Amino acid sequence: MINSLMRWTGLFILVFILQTTLVPVIAVFGFKPDLLIVTLFFLAIRKGGSATVFAGFLLGLAQDFYAPEILGQHALAKSVIAYFAGLFNEKMMRLDPFTQLALLFTTFILHDAIYFTVEVVQTGAPFQTVGTRLLGTTLARALYSLFFAVLPTFREYLFTSDNRR
Repeated sequence: MINSLMRWTGLFILVFILQTTLVPVIAVFGFKPDLLIVTLFFLAIRKGGSATVFAGFLLGLAQDFYAPEILGQHALAKSVIAYFAGLFNEKMMRLDPFTQLALLFTTFILHDAIYFTVEVVQTGAPFQTVGTRLLGTTLARALYSLFFAVLPTFREYLFTSDNRR
């Protein structure tokens, strides 16, 4: 358990560093992949439970301190999506890779819906901006992020002994 905790902590630190340094460089038309959500999603479907929600909260809080637009906005969104994705953990059910990718896409939509709603409430902007930002930003960002999730998803499915036919 301690080994797993250290491995996931190290992975989150590495992904956070990559998110803040490398990801802005590989942006396509201003859309950046969110490797933090992808990594948190994989933790949630493997471990589930309250530890994942706590990890999502800490990860979101670190992101809030790094870019403090509205403090707590990332922490709330990451906690909720960790709980949502944790409902589908592998201890309870086995998901094929396509279902995992569809669930990850849904997780992106949920994350940004929460993030944009908090921003609208805080700033007093019209609520319709949530929908336009979801369509304008989230869809492209989610699809670009799914590109980075395809390899780990299919690698596990194809190369683990309990999935071979």
